[in-house]
Amino acid sequence: MGFSKMMELLQIKNKGKIVFCNAGNFYIAIGKDAVLLKELLGLQLSCFKTEVCKVGFPIASLEKYMSLIEEKEYGYIVYYLDKEKSKLEVVAQYNGKNVNKIIKNNDICFKCGKGTKPYKKEDKYILAVTNLYEAEIQEEKAREKEKLEKQGKIKERQNKRKIWFQNKNKKN
Repeated sequence: MGFSKMMELLQIKNKGKIVFCNAGNFYIAIGKDAVLLKELLGLQLSCFKTEVCKVGFPIASLEKYMSLIEEKEYGYIVYYLDKEKSKLEVVAQYNGKNVNKIIKNNDICFKCGKGTKPYKKEDKYILAVTNLYEAEIQEEKAREKEKLEKQGKIKERQNKRKIWFQNKNKKN
């Protein structure tokens, strides 16, 4: 697992959008998003892991590349990973008309012959995605609770009103 698994999960979550996340001083996209960016913007592909390509650009160039992608009308979402807190934050996003329909993760790259070794360190990347999902679930639960509380107050008012009318009719 690791950074690549986190990116795969984010791509599944944001289906059709180009997903970027910071890695050091660069924002990178992997797999099908990288292949699309090569076709759209002519960015240079490199190997991320066996049979998975990546592209990247410096953090300082974020606005430049986002405007180029918006001109092509593709949706994107940019995450910032705080490794110390194991937390992901959405930095920018755009809902474009076009959807990434590319299926392949590489551009028939022959450089990818060497495999990668298993990653044995604590997985901060998966923890960051987990924290993101948990925060979204907590927000959804809070909205649901608020909605139910509003419905309960409305029913309570209706019951009080019904009792008031019944009492009024009994007096008459």
